[in-house]
Amino acid sequence: MPPPASDIKPPGIYNEALERRHTPITLGRSGVVGFVGLAQRGPTDLPTRITGMAQFTDVFGDLPEGGFLGPAVEAFFHNGGRECYVVRVAHRSGRSGGDFAESASLRLNDHEGQPTLQVEAVSEGTWGNQVAVTVKAQPPRAQTFLTLDAGKGDREATIRSTHGFRPGALVRIYNENAEAHRFITAVSGKIVQWSPDEPLAQAMNASAPTYLEPVEFQLDVTSPLANETFQDLSLNPVSPAFVERVLFDRSRLVRVQSLVSGSSPPSNLPAPVDGKSLTGGLDGLSGITPDDFIGLSGGPGQRTGLQALELVHEVDLLAVPDVMWLHQRNNGVTGQPFSTLKDVEVVHDALISQCERMNDRFALLDSPFPDSVERTREYRLTFDTRYAALYFPWIVLDRKGHRLLVPPSGHVAGVVARCDEAMGVHRPPANEVVRHAQDLAILLREEDIGYLNSEGINCLKSGSTRGLLVWGARAMSSDPQFKYLNVRRILNAINKAMATNLQWVVFEPNQPTLWKTVSRNVTQFLVDLWRKGYFTGSTPEEAFFVKCDDETNPPEERDAGKLIVDVGVAPVRPTEFIVLRVAQEMQGASEGG
Repeated sequence: MPPPASDIKPPGIYNEALERRHTPITLGRSGVVGFVGLAQRGPTDLPTRITGMAQFTDVFGDLPEGGFLGPAVEAFFHNGGRECYVVRVAHRSGRSGGDFAESASLRLNDHEGQPTLQVEAVSEGTWGNQVAVTVKAQPPRAQTFLTLDAGKGDREATIRSTHGFRPGALVRIYNENAEAHRFITAVSGKIVQWSPDEPLAQAMNASAPTYLEPVEFQLDVTSPLANETFQDLSLNPVSPAFVERVLFDRSRLVRVQSLVSGSSPPSNLPAPVDGKSLTGGLDGLSGITPDDFIGLSGGPGQRTGLQALELVHEVDLLAVPDVMWLHQRNNGVTGQPFSTLKDVEVVHDALISQCERMNDRFALLDSPFPDSVERTREYRLTFDTRYAALYFPWIVLDRKGHRLLVPPSGHVAGVVARCDEAMGVHRPPANEVVRHAQDLAILLREEDIGYLNSEGINCLKSGSTRGLLVWGARAMSSDPQFKYLNVRRILNAINKAMATNLQWVVFEPNQPTLWKTVSRNVTQFLVDLWRKGYFTGSTPEEAFFVKCDDETNPPEERDAGKLIVDVGVAPVRPTEFIVLRVAQEMQGASEGG
């Protein structure tokens, strides 16, 4: 069928009317926890996405000394968690005194006894002392011969086949009377070339015959975790088989660094060794301090500890169960970090500060006292925040046949994620069964639970036939509007959704047409949430308001490059609004007065 006559046009340039469509505002994923703690191995100070306990064990191992990070992550997944980020911390050099975490290492010498290669475990810890390295001189994987004579001073050779020869490879050119080594710079047809700065010192006759073969080495890495073999390796940085690059991309156990030996090739290649172990790996657990958990922010790529999680947009919950393990281990030991309650408080303060500053996450805190009601009440009085909740008592696990007492934050994080997945962040994570738990450190009476709950302490209790239950959803806030943690999490989720989905307004003209578009998008977003039960009120007008006009955007705000949207929602009761103000930086703000 021919196209309609209206669609038939002569060749040329035409204007097409385009309708701009903006992505609707939607809530992102929630129930994603950022755990900070201690591990046997794995990347340090680098947030690592974990989607299952098997992956956690594969990456971070099982800390022989104990620790609560592993049990917390396991409990998170058992209780319905789908995704978390783990930041391993260790006491590293450059910080306060004590034993520093170190990576096990081994220095390899070349055939002339000069240092040529440094091998180092991929992360700090004594686990690296169980890694061993074997180096072998590899038999040539290819061999060919000259088909034309190569004269003295030549910088190339014609060979029978270039299969197995690649730029960057070190090749041996030899016959019964002469030998030379050159790095191939180019391969074209049946011709191999090397650097013009290294012409042949003597002629090589094809009739000799004269052979070419690559000179490479093999490196084997063995450990209780895995065995790895790397062949066809080179010390030439331009080679695709450069040993540093190959092991960085493929090894889960070690990294290597070329020490640029002064020996001439091939004497600079590592001499053979058989099963030589790395040494010097240290866990650095005895000297770990609150500063190691809190971390530092030195700019892009220089964040450590908790501050490394600030760049992970997906995280909306924070937990640090291992401060409880350190406090238990060092409690009362003079001169040791985490020997006093103040050390725990400092780390918890850092969690709360990040949540308050970023306005998109919530902290789940453990009581430092597994079974003490009075001391937990005293600790609760230390804080007054809308961005954190405290849980008590601790949970008893049956771990490998032994009774293990663990803080509840990992279990609670899984319960929160489960409720978010099933119903949404507006659902208080309470009256929910705690899975993967055998008992509690103390069984509370109903009147004790009511008393603690009124003080902003969320209790876990025995639910008879239902098992153990989370029996509270209070934030540690004296503000009655933020008494329940789901209220704060609703606002966090709205803030994050609007900040993410209104990025398109940057560079747009800050004028009434933009204000109307933003108001319409935000209103539709909030209507959808109201229909899902996020707000109280029988009508949208009772549940929320949106205001974006010349009143919220006076000339001084527009000159400052800001778009202001006032949003009020009623997550608790109709007509009692909690007002949010969203400021979006605009391109093209005027400078000066």
